[in-house]
Order: sequence, then structure tokens, then C-alpha cells
Amino acid sequence: MSATVGSVTRDRYDELVKLGRDWVATLSGAQWRLGDAALEIEPMRSYGGANPSGKDDLFTVSEAIRMFAEDVGLAYSTVRDYRWVASRWPKERRRADVSHTIHKVLAGIPDEQERFEAVNNPPTNPRGGPPRWTHDSAKRVVTAGPRLGVGWERSHLAWWHS
Repeated sequence: MSATVGSVTRDRYDELVKLGRDWVATLSGAQWRLGDAALEIEPMRSYGGANPSGKDDLFTVSEAIRMFAEDVGLAYSTVRDYRWVASRWPKERRRADVSHTIHKVLAGIPDEQERFEAVNNPPTNPRGGPPRWTHDSAKRVVTAGPRLGVGWERSHLAWWHS
């Protein structure tokens, strides 16, 4: 193996990877907390929700999530995504050693039990070492097998309307 990775020594690269994983864990924690907060403000509902038109002086789901996003300084689409991911992963099923990004990709698995089993079974690391998820390996799991097609698309896109 090369003595350098990019412009740094292999040792420095390994240090940066360790730091990066710590930063990703911190970032993931914030993403989960924001998603949980958005979910508390507006729980997931069937399409249209309890008050789809915003009548009776109530906010629509989109309005409430948009307001929360603006008040915390994030894009509406970001908070909407965090909320959807949080809705797909109950707190006790989330893995601290797996990033929010990987959970988001695996959230596309419609079957709840299959989704929960998938996160606990990362693939072999192609560069050696313990098995671990990468963004690409998670995408391959989600797009493999019978989930391709209309059923998966409907399940994955249902959050868009919540």
C-alpha cells in the first residue's frame, strides 16, 4: 500500500478518518434530533393528513415543517427528509455506528423487519477490516431484488406527501 493517501501520510490519513467518523457521529446525532423534533411537531399521517387544507386556524403539515425549518435555519426539504428518516427508524432501531445518511438510504426498504435486519448486517469491507456500510453498498441493498419497481417507488415517495 502507498505511503501516502493524497497529500498526507497513511498515518495522518488514518487519523483524519477517525476524526471524520467522530464528526459524522456528531452530525448524525443532530440530524436525528432535528428529525425527531419535526416528527413531534407533525407526526406522519396518511396522505392529506388530518387537516390538509389548513382550515380551522391550523397549519398544514408542509406549513408547520416549513416554519420549523426556517426557524432553525435549514431548508424545508432537509427537515422534511430528516422527519421521514426518523419516522422509518424508531429510536431503539437506530445504530450509533451507522450514519444517518446510511439510515436514510436503507429507509427505502419498505418492509420494516427487512429494513431493521439490513442495518444490523453490513456488507464485507472491500478494503479489509470489519464489515461496514458505505453509501454505495446501502444503495445496492435497497435497489436489489423484489423492491425494484412500482411498489418500492410508492413506498419511498409516500413521505413526499406527508
